[in-house]
Amino acid sequence: MKKLLALGGVAVIALLGLIWYQLHAPADAAPAPAPRPQAAPAPEAPAARAQGSGLAEAAAKVAEETGKPEKVDPASDAFFYKFDDLQPAMLTRNAASCYSGGLGRVGRNAKLKLAFKDKIVNGEVTVTDIKIVESTISDKALVDCFVREVQNTKWHDDSLPDWTQDDELVIRPERGMKKYTKENMEYQGDGPDFTGKVVKAQ
Repeated sequence: MKKLLALGGVAVIALLGLIWYQLHAPADAAPAPAPRPQAAPAPEAPAARAQGSGLAEAAAKVAEETGKPEKVDPASDAFFYKFDDLQPAMLTRNAASCYSGGLGRVGRNAKLKLAFKDKIVNGEVTVTDIKIVESTISDKALVDCFVREVQNTKWHDDSLPDWTQDDELVIRPERGMKKYTKENMEYQGDGPDFTGKVVKAQ
């Protein structure tokens, strides 16, 4: 019994010594906390990758070496202003060379409607496959001249992509076309000016 009590006392003393040591151990002896996992770096934004990919620089370099501008997108505003908005005016202006008015003047509501294909190849704009859809102009020579001038219209813009589309044009000699006729382009009076230049009356 005494042996058991002695062993118990030694165990209690050892336990007390261990507790005292833990309480008085230096702070730097404490185990370092486990490192917190670092968050994975955020993926690079697509715009940043595209910007640094060199595509824009490559396109600019090609344009510089060939001396030709980069092609515009057919679905863009630039294409609308460079082609869709410009083409009808070009065709109408050229067809206006056929119409002098005077004794050959047609009625105010007379019109000629043409259907055709617009073609752009290597920046060259042409008109093909012209067909008369509707005409209220009885002067065959005038109609033939309109068709010929529309078909002969060609112009060039290196920024335009290769493109083909069905198109139509309505020619109204006494309305939309009138501002392009020779008599109005050369008008020198003090009335409305259709030439785009300011002409002052003397």
